[in-house]
Amino acid sequence: MKITEEIKISDNGFVFNSKTGDSFNLNPFGLELIKKIAEDKDFESIRDEMLEKYDVDDLTIEKDYYEFFALLKHHQIIAQGDPLDFK
Repeated sequence: MKITEEIKISDNGFVFNSKTGDSFNLNPFGLELIKKIAEDKDFESIRDEMLEKYDVDDLTIEKDYYEFFALLKHHQIIAQGDPLDFK
């Protein structure tokens, strides 16, 4: 997955899309998740890391991941050609 080059992400979770002018604030979990997505980690790796770090069940991680990924695509943060990784 590729974060589009127009996207700038600060260390405190501020996301700015210079192409659209949109900006967002991520909570710490969202910031951690977007960084893992930007590192091109697959869902299984992200899920395993989050399950180890947080007191949350597998189904919640999966739901949150795919909802967040859909929002990133909707707001043109992830390149449109990138498929959703449903492994």
